[in-house]
Amino acid sequence: MSESVHRKVISEPMSDKTFYRFSKFIQDELGIKMPDTKKTMLQARLQKRLWKLEMTSFNDYCDYLFSHEGMEHELQHMINVVTTNKTEFFREPKHYEYLAEQALPKLMEQRDSKEIFSIWCAGCSTGEEPYSLAMVLNEFAERYSDFQFLILATDISSRVIDQAKLGIYDEERAESVPMTLRKKYLLRSKSNDKGLVRIVPELRSRIRFRRLNFMDRNFGLREQMDIVFCRNVIIYFDRPTQEGVLNRICSYLKPGGYLFTGHSETLNGMKLPVSPVSHTVYRQIDASQKAQKELPIVYLKPAEICITDKPSVVRTVLGSCLAITMFHPQSNLSAICHALLPEPDLHDAEDEGPPNKLKYVILVIPEMLAQLKEYGIALEELEVKMFGGADLLTNRKDRKVNQQPVGRLNIIKARSLLEAQGLKIRVSDVGGSLGRKIFFYTHTGEVLLKRLKSGIFPEEII
Repeated sequence: MSESVHRKVISEPMSDKTFYRFSKFIQDELGIKMPDTKKTMLQARLQKRLWKLEMTSFNDYCDYLFSHEGMEHELQHMINVVTTNKTEFFREPKHYEYLAEQALPKLMEQRDSKEIFSIWCAGCSTGEEPYSLAMVLNEFAERYSDFQFLILATDISSRVIDQAKLGIYDEERAESVPMTLRKKYLLRSKSNDKGLVRIVPELRSRIRFRRLNFMDRNFGLREQMDIVFCRNVIIYFDRPTQEGVLNRICSYLKPGGYLFTGHSETLNGMKLPVSPVSHTVYRQIDASQKAQKELPIVYLKPAEICITDKPSVVRTVLGSCLAITMFHPQSNLSAICHALLPEPDLHDAEDEGPPNKLKYVILVIPEMLAQLKEYGIALEELEVKMFGGADLLTNRKDRKVNQQPVGRLNIIKARSLLEAQGLKIRVSDVGGSLGRKIFFYTHTGEVLLKRLKSGIFPEEII
């Protein structure tokens, strides 16, 4: 029996009052403009949900959507049918040429060879754009052995993200992929009659997909990006929303990083920290890099602590070691430590004499807090961040103790100590298998993080 037999007849068209409720919510929560001219379009898209829920009235559906149950169970379905997901492989190909021939070589010149490039595809739809990026970046990596990359792909629609993760497409949709890349990165279905292709596992493993709403004040991203592709997304927003979203996106660009927008989108008249370098290609104004050159730089070694109210940049490199930063916004007082081990044991006393308390998580955190208290600040006002703790070392030298990775033990001990003091970790980038280089701006509390290809450093071989 066909689905249409089960469909209930919708009693009447969407009223102006109901349309206003929908349009206001969609613009406020999703940023998408919904003028009166889109009423027919919205009605056509939402009627699919009415049929699914066996409802006969747009007003009833509206009441259900805005109920507690609807917000929990129906909201994402509504978002999935309302959002537009037009995309294709290698859309606006000039951008990919500029990326490979201009942007990447320039970024390579100013980067540490161990750093992994981070690329954000904002508004990834069903995945054609991030996979196109992955092909271009992988081709570049074959020419430059030091180049490694990871792609973050986000979209507001969970439906298209689920489809993008699979990386499966009708063969005709892949016709815009250059033949050399098609042969290299697309796998054809064994059943010729299906006419399907799938992105090779090597590229799929380079991309993390996640849901993200541009209307959220905090995007929740853990690292800054070298390149952001945000193309043909803001076109659906009004001008103030466009500027607000792009400013938040630009806040995740590294100094000198690139922003690519759609060919039909203009940034003219917007106050953004980027300047044009090509048609709809922009580069981050190097203000933070200039500031870094002007500020004194402090190189923090393992088993050291730095507490200051003077503007500076504290640099350190972490493998299994852990760095805790604390910042007091009211006084601009900041502190950072570089701890190697969770706590001392008997071997420390045998091998090294009295322990250096700044070397251990369990001792250095109380020491930092004690020194900060001397300035008369309230500890609950501190912004606390934690970095490092990679899974690089499993025990100390040749001792058969503590087989759990040192980095993981550092993280567990630090979290326990901070929670005991009633302190919440505001930002955390810990664990994994890669080292990190961090730049702590003591006058703002901000941390610039760069991932490294490896994380084993002489000072951490303990």
